[in-house]
Amino acid sequence: MARSLIRALGYEVKAQPDVLQRCLRAEMPEAAKGSVFVGAGDSYAAALAAFYASRGRCIALDPYTLVSAPELTKGLEVYFISVSGKTSSNVAAAGRVRGLAKRTLAITADSSSPLAERCDEILALPMNYVPRTAGMLSFSLSLLTVMKSVGRAGKCDFASAYAGALSDHGEVVWGRGTTYFLGNSLAYPAALYAAAKTYEILGAKAHAELLEEFSHMELFSLVRRDALNVFSCFDPSDASARLQVALAKQRYAPHVIPCRGATDLEGLFHSVFVGQLSVLSRAKELGLKSPRFL
Repeated sequence: MARSLIRALGYEVKAQPDVLQRCLRAEMPEAAKGSVFVGAGDSYAAALAAFYASRGRCIALDPYTLVSAPELTKGLEVYFISVSGKTSSNVAAAGRVRGLAKRTLAITADSSSPLAERCDEILALPMNYVPRTAGMLSFSLSLLTVMKSVGRAGKCDFASAYAGALSDHGEVVWGRGTTYFLGNSLAYPAALYAAAKTYEILGAKAHAELLEEFSHMELFSLVRRDALNVFSCFDPSDASARLQVALAKQRYAPHVIPCRGATDLEGLFHSVFVGQLSVLSRAKELGLKSPRFL
């Protein structure tokens, strides 16, 4: 049974392009300027995508920030991202901002969840939610819903993005120490998601960081047993390539994941698919019988 869980995740990932293409065609009202996107774990990565995709027109927060300071939402629309709708910090935050926020919306797969009950509106994810699973399709649908909400969905050939990821995911490198995933702008949420799946499925040490911040902090602790993967999309000054050259001179071999896609959305989902496929492939290599978090 445990082995079938990893296999089932693989089937779920493979089926994503068709599901996402249908979801892309659905109508979605655009979030107002200043809207707050809130999520924990995978959903925090999706919330960060709202900030970068909207070019700062919307902001992203951790739910506990709102529990501590609900006044931040006064007069604003707040989007709570939670596939299960049961994350306690999200539910608590939704209760705290009631009466302060202009409107609250739940992006969730469970329309009868505690979070959905506390929000004014529901943006239902078109999927059947299965508890205690490592988020694959659920994250992709949440991310697409967020991108549509901030008006940055546009066109996307998900099948092409997935095909590119099939070619590229095998080159992701894994460390005996820490495996780093780096990215700029919209590639940073993809890096954060890849690190999250590394924790949850592999139970391995990983870290996600912005390209610039890595060079000011983690770079100084880098050791030979670490591995470095850099998402090269959304990198206008080619910082990823310059980092690769600089580290190569010190005999490090970071892997730069190519940017593929005719649109920003394709580039983003190519990066997400690479993260998903690489982690599942690594799990099979290691002979893991179930995701670590279980």
